[in-house]
Amino acid sequence: MSNFKIVYHEGYLTPYYTSTAECPERLKAAYSKLRDRFPVIRPEPAKLEDIYRVHSLSMVERVQVEGRDTYETALLAAGGAIAASEEGLQGMPALALLRPPGHHAGPDHFWGFCFFNNIAVAISKLLAKGAIARTLVLDLDLHHGDGTENIFKNNQAVTVVNIHARKRKAYLDSLKQELEKSAEIDLVAVSAGFDTYVRDWGGVLETDDYRTIGAAIRAAALRLSQGRLFAVLEGGYYLPDLGMNVVAFCEGLAGV
Repeated sequence: MSNFKIVYHEGYLTPYYTSTAECPERLKAAYSKLRDRFPVIRPEPAKLEDIYRVHSLSMVERVQVEGRDTYETALLAAGGAIAASEEGLQGMPALALLRPPGHHAGPDHFWGFCFFNNIAVAISKLLAKGAIARTLVLDLDLHHGDGTENIFKNNQAVTVVNIHARKRKAYLDSLKQELEKSAEIDLVAVSAGFDTYVRDWGGVLETDDYRTIGAAIRAAALRLSQGRLFAVLEGGYYLPDLGMNVVAFCEGLAGV
């Protein structure tokens, strides 16, 4: 039986001012299909000390100005990534099903529906505790994870890889090549975007491809990091199929 888990909180359904394409219904669509398939963990909000490892004081203040709902949901999202990373570190892979996403949030700048960089907050906490020494961040989103890249650009402990391609085979081949050339690490972290889907903005991948991608990442983690991995939700906006795409990805990661 798989030990895969979902990290989720009803607070992620909070509407805030960017809730247009990046809407609460995204999580409803995915969670409705996942909640009976995998155990669910309820996270706590990130502490400010966790946020300040990757973001400046002035940026945090600017997020606060965006409104209480935005700020508190963003803290909860970062906390979800932390919870997923802690599960992954214990050899229990997890997906943090959260919003707002985070990979466009840099040290002192945020945009693209993102406020705090969830995956960077989680990784930075593990590094600060000495729990990991090296990690690989795979960003599968249609859009480049510029924030994550900027946060870790001078940190040799973290390798950030963005997978981009306009054709399905090229995308899958690129992922395979990146995984094959990776050195041994302590943890695999995945920014899991689903807007590469054939009916979403990217128009590239089929549902079964997300299962293939999940399985490839799981196999690489077993080889590189003793199976230690976690993922956080980034993009994905085609609501009718988002749930089944996330399920396919999770089944691949879980090996079921």
